[in-house]
Amino acid sequence: MSEIKKYLAPNVAPDKKFSSIIKGLKSSLQVLLHGLLPHQAAKPAEEQFKAENILADEEYLAEVAMELYNESTKRIDALEEKGFKLLTYISAISAISVYFISTAISGYFKYTVVLSLITLVLAIIISLRCIGIKSQKALFIDSLFTFYPDSPPVSKQKKEIIAGLINCATFNQTVADNTADILRASRFMLSIGIWTTAISCIFFLYHSPEKSEERVMKFADSTLVRQSLKGIQNQIKARDEVSKQLVILSQKLDSVVRVQKNKEITLSKQTK
Repeated sequence: MSEIKKYLAPNVAPDKKFSSIIKGLKSSLQVLLHGLLPHQAAKPAEEQFKAENILADEEYLAEVAMELYNESTKRIDALEEKGFKLLTYISAISAISVYFISTAISGYFKYTVVLSLITLVLAIIISLRCIGIKSQKALFIDSLFTFYPDSPPVSKQKKEIIAGLINCATFNQTVADNTADILRASRFMLSIGIWTTAISCIFFLYHSPEKSEERVMKFADSTLVRQSLKGIQNQIKARDEVSKQLVILSQKLDSVVRVQKNKEITLSKQTK
C-alpha cells in the first residue's frame, strides 16, 4: 500500500554539528562582504537561446517562457518590497540607540551603543541597494521586429520571440539572486545590530545614566551675604516709598481736577 508520507518532503531538522555552524558563519560573512562592496553591472549568459533551439510545440513553450519571465519580474518586485520593509524595522530599532546617545553614556555602555548604531547604519545602506533595481531585461520593439535601413521593419518569427523571453527570464533571475544575497547581508547586519542594542539595554538597566549634580554657590564670608541682603532690603523700601509718593500725587491731581470742574459748573450757571 502506498502512503502519502512517502510522497511528502521530510521536515527540516536542525543541524547540530559545529562544523556546519562555522560554515554558516563563513558564508554569512562572505555575503555580508558582498553586500558592502560595490558590484559590477549584471552580464548576460555566454550562450543565448536562439530560434534554432526551439524545435517543436511552440505554443506550450511560449506559455512557459512567458510564465518564467513574469515570475522573474515578480521575484525582483517582491525582493524590493522586502528591502523596504526591512528599512522600517531597522529604523524602529535604531531609535533605541539614538535615545541612548541623548543620555549621559560612558564606559562599555558607550561602546555598545556606538557599535549598534554603526551596524544599523550599514544595514540601512545595504537595504537601500535592494530598492529601485534598474538592471532588468524586457522585450522591446527590437525584440519583435527586425529593422533595416532601407526597408520597413519585418516581424520576427515566433521562435525568436520565445527565445528572447527565455533569455530575459534567465537574466532577471540572476539579478534576483544577487538582490537576495544583498537582502541576506542586510538581515545579517540587522541581527548584529539587534544583539548590540539588546546588550546596550542591559547596560542601561544596570547602570542608569549619571545625573547632573546640582551646584550650590557658597560664600566664604558671611558679611558679604548680610551686606547684599541689606542692600536688597533698602531697594525694596525705596521702591515702596516711591510708590506711596506716586499715590499721594495722583490723589492731589484728582482733587485739583474736581475743583476745576466745580468752578466751570458755577460759571456756566451764572452766565445763564
